Amino acid sequence: MKGGKRNSPTLLLAISFFTRSKNNFKFSLIAMIIGVWGIIVVTSIINGFDSLLIDSITNFYPHLVVKGNYTQNSSEIDKIVNFNITSVALINRSKIAFSQLMELDDLSFYEGFVNEKTSTDGLIMGNKLADNLNVDIGDTIITVRTKGLLPIFQESTITGIFESGVSSYDSTFILSQDSNPKEYTGIFLNNPKKAKKFKEKYLYDYSALTWEESNETLAKAVQVDSVLAFMITFFILLISGFSISNSVSFSVFTRKKEIAILRALGFQRTQVSTVFILETFLMSLLGFVIGVIVGILTCWFLIILKIPLPEGLFYVEYLPIKITANSFLIAFLINSFVSIFFSYIASRRASGLNIVESLKEE
Repeated sequence: MKGGKRNSPTLLLAISFFTRSKNNFKFSLIAMIIGVWGIIVVTSIINGFDSLLIDSITNFYPHLVVKGNYTQNSSEIDKIVNFNITSVALINRSKIAFSQLMELDDLSFYEGFVNEKTSTDGLIMGNKLADNLNVDIGDTIITVRTKGLLPIFQESTITGIFESGVSSYDSTFILSQDSNPKEYTGIFLNNPKKAKKFKEKYLYDYSALTWEESNETLAKAVQVDSVLAFMITFFILLISGFSISNSVSFSVFTRKKEIAILRALGFQRTQVSTVFILETFLMSLLGFVIGVIVGILTCWFLIILKIPLPEGLFYVEYLPIKITANSFLIAFLINSFVSIFFSYIASRRASGLNIVESLKEE
């Protein structure tokens, strides 16, 4: 039993021990399943938020907002829009709302978001804002903006309703087209994730904000929530680790004679420990597979259920779910680490058993 030949009987013994002592690891297996299940669901929600956060915001809002006129060409730029943005109050009969009026040279970029439009001469309003003010296409509202200390009242007609899919935009933004000089340049990149690098490379002489900086509060809030949720699932697996340690210790206690015989037959201390580590790892693999199946079914159910989120708190209306390979990889790595680490600690007792005393006890 030298060299590589030792691995084969060690693995066979681990399989034999595992098949004969499933009841010893019953609670550890349940804890592993719950941990893997939780990690997959949580990471899928995190991935869903990350994906929708990028897609929803960057589809509608410029990836970079530059103060002034930016006209330099680059292969990384997909589209450039010039605009002004002004805070206005909207009045419709007894209802009032505060909004961001985005005035552009050309509205063609946003045509894909407009559900219905009669012309480009009036205001195109977010669908949630229209619902809040109880207005529809063709209705007239009063906009109030300030010039210095003086309020400026203007009647405007609603000529379109848009839906960006981002709650905060749909409830606060108004689009309009005019030919007045523009204060800002909006840059849409081919890859919005490169906004920060583009800013550092080309916009160091400009006052500019990336889409991440413009939405910093929400991005950080989602990250904090994600970390907290991930820590909860990690501690679930950590608790299962202590359950594993107890299970291995009990397994060692009930197999003193078998361990003593193995040591008498020439098994080294490390081989005895390896048997119990492999036995636990097999259990963790079973827990991982079952946890993955339950996790996928749960995510599939959540996608169908469409759990609504508090309006105005998040950018999206429903709980987003996106299952990726990273979810399974993270679950597998944490699951494997916990099972191997705790089983190693507990298995050291088995390798340290006195052969003679163990055989005498039996």
